[in-house]
Amino acid sequence: MIRQLQLMLCILCFSHNQYVVQATIYSCNTAAPCGCSKTPVNINARIFGGEIAASHSWGWSVSLRKSDIGHFCGGSILSPSYVLTAATCVYKINLTTTELTVVVGTDNLDDNIGQRSAVSEIYVHPKWNQQWHPTWNSTKFENDIAILKLKEAISFDDDNIAKLCLPSSYDTIETDFPLINSQLVAVGWGETELGISLSNTLRQVTVAVISNNETKCRFLIGNKTIQFCAAVKGGGKDPCQGDSGGPLMYYSDIYKQWMIAGITSFLTACETSAFASVYTRVTMYIDWIKSVVGNDNVVIAGENTATFSTIPTTLAMSTTSTMSNMSVIPTLSTMFCIATLLFIYIMRSF
Repeated sequence: MIRQLQLMLCILCFSHNQYVVQATIYSCNTAAPCGCSKTPVNINARIFGGEIAASHSWGWSVSLRKSDIGHFCGGSILSPSYVLTAATCVYKINLTTTELTVVVGTDNLDDNIGQRSAVSEIYVHPKWNQQWHPTWNSTKFENDIAILKLKEAISFDDDNIAKLCLPSSYDTIETDFPLINSQLVAVGWGETELGISLSNTLRQVTVAVISNNETKCRFLIGNKTIQFCAAVKGGGKDPCQGDSGGPLMYYSDIYKQWMIAGITSFLTACETSAFASVYTRVTMYIDWIKSVVGNDNVVIAGENTATFSTIPTTLAMSTTSTMSNMSVIPTLSTMFCIATLLFIYIMRSF
């Protein structure tokens, strides 16, 4: 009887450990001019479909709103006067007839905190285009990137607000960043299920970059140089409607900063794992971004960050993002298994 009980407890411990979440904290460089928020990012990697983000852990997250429908797309703070988003979100908007508002510094769509600014100008990439794909009954987008100029500059005196870094591709070729299998994080207020209402609270989900040749990607991508695919490993929900324009971010172990790797662009079926989501490869647009923004304090990861200035020569050869040097919070799973093993040891002594 005792042996049977021991066996049952071991099985229970193992199964419990498979489903209890391992929480990981990403501690960033608070002295850096971008890519570090007020609150450290806390991610429970095993939660499929995403989770609610820790309050003010993504200080550069932007909610784009229209007066008639409220939130409809996401974006990222680049500088005091400029926000990065997807052309998909804004290419049809006529500012003379539509009131477009940018809201920053809040995690909840219903809160009245944060800063609001109207948009004075929309810069859609000159080569932006969309193509109808009859086989898949969907539209493909290329050069899906846009920049919004704000009427009122964002004040960074509010410590809930931060800038997101433009990407540093290290020693890799621009078209190879982010590397396949890199772990990235997407955030947004989009639908948690297709056709269901938006999430009032900012959510986050971890996805992995996949090869453009994978079945769930190759039929969706129009240009492998300027686009890439990412998906939730093992299945689960990708970003959904309302997340378009939001950032897909990479955490740099070298600089201890978050940088934007992609812009959420093309969402096929976010409620299934049959297809990946398509993202705009931001490294390919650095020159265009700088030409629009000018000298408005846009920062590339690693710039003006002397503490973390060394770039490993092995990084370009790596095929995975280790995201190391992070603290893992001990969970109930660990404590449960330790208690179980102690119990088994005590019982065996009788």
